Amino acid sequence: MTTTGATDLAGVTSETDLRQRLGVPADAAQVMVLTESTHWDPNWLFTSTEYFRWRVRRCLDRAIDALVAEPRRVFSLECVFFPDLYWENRPERRDLFRSLVNDGRLRFTGSGVTTPDTLLPEDELILRDLLIGQEWLRTRGMTQEPRILYLPDSFGHSPGLPALARAAGIGGVGVTRIDGMRFPGADMESAGNFPRPGTSAEFLLAEQSADFVWRGPDGSEVLAHWMTYGYGHGDMIASGGLSRALGLPTSWPDRRERRVTSRIEGYVEQLSRVARTPYLLLALGLDFVAPVPDLVDLLDRWNENEYDRTGVWLVNAGLDDYLDLVSHHRDVLPTLPFDPNPYWMGFYASRPDIKARCRDLGRRLIDSDNEQARDVIDPSTERSAPGATERRRRTWWRAVTSNHHDYVTGTSPDRVAQGEQSRWLDEALAEVSPQLGQPIVCPDGAGAGAMDGGPDAPGRSWDRQGHLVTVRTPALTATFDENQGGTLVSLTDPDGTECLLAPSLELRSYAESGGLWRMGHEFNGGRWALTDRSSLHQAQVSVSPGETGGIRVEIQALLEDRPVQVSVDIGHDEPHLIVNTTITAPRRRSVTLAVHQCAPVERLSMHQPGGLIGRGLQRWYDPTFWPLHSFAAAVPARPGGGVRSAVVATAAPTGLHATPTGMVETVVARTATKELAFRAIPVMAPAWGLRWGTQRATTGWIWAGPTDGTSLSTLGRGLQAAIDRAVDRPTPRWLVDTGDSLVEVIAVKVADRGDGLIVRLRNWDHPAGGHQTELRLAPDVIAGGATITDAWRTDSCERDLALLPVREGAVQLTVDSHLTTVRLAVRARPRSLT
Repeated sequence: MTTTGATDLAGVTSETDLRQRLGVPADAAQVMVLTESTHWDPNWLFTSTEYFRWRVRRCLDRAIDALVAEPRRVFSLECVFFPDLYWENRPERRDLFRSLVNDGRLRFTGSGVTTPDTLLPEDELILRDLLIGQEWLRTRGMTQEPRILYLPDSFGHSPGLPALARAAGIGGVGVTRIDGMRFPGADMESAGNFPRPGTSAEFLLAEQSADFVWRGPDGSEVLAHWMTYGYGHGDMIASGGLSRALGLPTSWPDRRERRVTSRIEGYVEQLSRVARTPYLLLALGLDFVAPVPDLVDLLDRWNENEYDRTGVWLVNAGLDDYLDLVSHHRDVLPTLPFDPNPYWMGFYASRPDIKARCRDLGRRLIDSDNEQARDVIDPSTERSAPGATERRRRTWWRAVTSNHHDYVTGTSPDRVAQGEQSRWLDEALAEVSPQLGQPIVCPDGAGAGAMDGGPDAPGRSWDRQGHLVTVRTPALTATFDENQGGTLVSLTDPDGTECLLAPSLELRSYAESGGLWRMGHEFNGGRWALTDRSSLHQAQVSVSPGETGGIRVEIQALLEDRPVQVSVDIGHDEPHLIVNTTITAPRRRSVTLAVHQCAPVERLSMHQPGGLIGRGLQRWYDPTFWPLHSFAAAVPARPGGGVRSAVVATAAPTGLHATPTGMVETVVARTATKELAFRAIPVMAPAWGLRWGTQRATTGWIWAGPTDGTSLSTLGRGLQAAIDRAVDRPTPRWLVDTGDSLVEVIAVKVADRGDGLIVRLRNWDHPAGGHQTELRLAPDVIAGGATITDAWRTDSCERDLALLPVREGAVQLTVDSHLTTVRLAVRARPRSLT
C-alpha cells in the first residue's frame, strides 16, 4: 500500500503494527487521521499554465518545504499532471522531490495523470490514465505505486468503479460528490432538505457509515470512503474567515489553542456520526490550498493537552493509511452495489463537440497502438517514423488529460474549453490522424454513400402517399409523416410487429435555467419546461440510397422557429436506425430526440465504464436523466408476447431519460449558459458557456425482444460498430482473438513494463467461478510465423500477477471480472519479442 510499510487493504499487517507505525497509542478509543492534500484542476477556470504559475508552483514549493521542516508530516498529491510541470520547471528540486516520494511522505493518492470523471470516458481511457501516471513515476525513479484512487471532485461516479479499480490493482477509493448530498453554496435552500430521500447519501447517513464496501456489477469489491462533509472539511482548522481555497484573501491565520481545540471537537463530533470503526477521516485540501503551517505542531498540542480528556488521538497520514486501518473492521461495514448518481445531470450533455473529439481521439490511439504492436511482431510492416515514440507518449498524455472531471464533462468556460482544451484535442487528433483537416464530430452526411440502383433496388423500396413517406428494407418498414414534423409514425419488423406507440424521432425543446453542471430543474428556483416539439410543424422528407443496401431519409424540420436537420439511415439487413441531428438551438435550451416504444418501461439496463448496470427510471429529479455512456435498453415492464423494447447507442456521451409509458429521450443539443434561480439570481457556478453554434449528434436505435445482459451487450456492441462506421472511426484489426462472443478485445499495445504485448479483455458474462475462455493470435498473424510462448495475468498498470498456461499457441484463461489484462510473450520471425 505504501512505501513505508508492508501494508495493504487486505490487512496483511496487523492493526496493532499499523497503529504503532503511525504513532497511535494502543489504548486510543478513537483516532482521527488528518489527510492533507490540495485539489488541482489541470484547466478549469484557467489554463494549465496560468494555474501553474499562479498557484501550483508556489503550493508545491511550500509543501516540500513543510515536509523537510516536519519529518513526521505527510502531504498528498492526487495525480501527476502538475507534478510533471513542476519536474520540468524546477529541475533543481528533482532529487528532493523523488526522495520525499520514495520515503512515502509526498504521497500520491492515485496514479493517474488526472482525477478522472468515470461516467463519460471509455474504460480503456480511464485505465490508460492510471497506467501513464504510474509510468511517469516509475521512469523517473520513484518507487511509490499508489493502491488507492482519490476522486474528490467528480460529479458522481460509475457504479462499475470497483471493476475499474480492481483492474488497475487498486483496493480502495475515496469520493465526495454522491447523489442526494448537500454541497454548501450549490443550493439555495435549507440544509434541512438534505439528504434527498431515496438517495445514496440518505442511505449512508442512515447506516451511520462513511466507510463501506463498494460492490460492482461484476462482483468486484473495493473499500470506499465518502467524505461526508467535503474534501476540504478540515481546511479551517487553524484559520478564521470563510475559506482558504484558491489562496484568495477570504481567511486569516488563527492558531489560538482554544479556537483550534473547539474546531477539532466539532470535527470529531461530526465525523463520529458516520463512523462504525474507531477511525475518523478529516480531509484537508480544497482547490489550490497551500499546506497548513506547522500542522504537526497543532496535532502534538492536542495530543498532549486533550487526548487524556477525550480519548481521541490525532495523526497526520495518508488516505491509504486510513483505509488500511479501517480494513481491519471490514466486517462491520455495509456492503452495497453503489450507484452514486445523479449528482448533477447537465454535464452529461454539455459541450458535445468536446465529448465527441475526446472519444474519437481515444479510439484512434487505441487503433494506432494495435498497429504498432503489429509492427513489432512483423517487422516487414513497420511504419514508425523518427520520433514516433515521443509523439505517441505526448498524444496519449493529451488524451488521458481529457478524462478530467472539468474537461470531458464540458464544464470549463468558453475561454478554456474553446481555447486550450480544444487546441490540445485538435493537435492530438492531427498527430494520430494527419489526414484530418477538422476533428471528426458526427459530420453531416455521416453514413451516406453512393450506390447504384436507387432506393427501389432489390430488397428495398419507398413510396409517398400524400404526407406519408414509407420506406421498406428486408429488415424494417418505416413511415414518416411530413404533417408531424417528419417524425417516424410507424416502424414494423418483417413479422409486421409494430415497435412504436406514438410519433418518434421527435425533437423536443425544453426551456431551462441550468448551466454547464446542472439542468434547470436540479435546484430550487430553476426552470425546466417543454416549449416546442418538431411534430407540431410541417417538414420535408426526401429519400436516397444509403450504405450497404440501406436507405437514407432526410428530414428538414422546424423547432423553436429554427430549421433543424435529421437524417435516418435504415439498414438493409440489420433492423437498426442511425440518426444524425444538426441543430442550432436558442440559448437556455435542451433538445432531446424522443422515441415512443410500444411497451411500458420498468427500468433501464445501461453500460457504464466497469460493467452493465440496472437503474430505475427516476431518482429524486423529475425527469431524471442518466449518463448514456455508450448503449442502454429500456426494459419492458411485461416482457414477452412479441414486445419490442428500444436499445439506443450513442457516438458520444450524453443524457438519457425514460418514462413508464415507454418514451425514451436522449439529449442531442444543449445551450446551457449560467445556472439561474427564480429567473434572476445566479447560483454558484463560476463557469458558463455563451458560444454554442451548431451541434450535431449521432445515435443508433434498434428494437429487440427481452434483453438480458448477454443480448444487450451483443446488440449494444453491434449498434456501436454501426455508429463508428457512420462517423468514420477506425475498426481495429486485432492481433489477438478470443473466439468468444462474450469476451471481447478492447486494446492491444506494446508493454510499457516488461516485454511483450498487453491485451485488454472485456467480459460480459459473470457466472460463479468465472468464465472460461482462451486467447490466441489472429489467423493472419499466425500465418506470418508468430506464436505465443508465455503469458501472464497482469493488472492494467502491467504488474504481473500470475503465470497463465499456454497450450498449442492458445492462452487458457478464466475471466472472473469485467476487465482483464494479459501480457503475452510472442515469438516472431525474423526477430523475437520475449
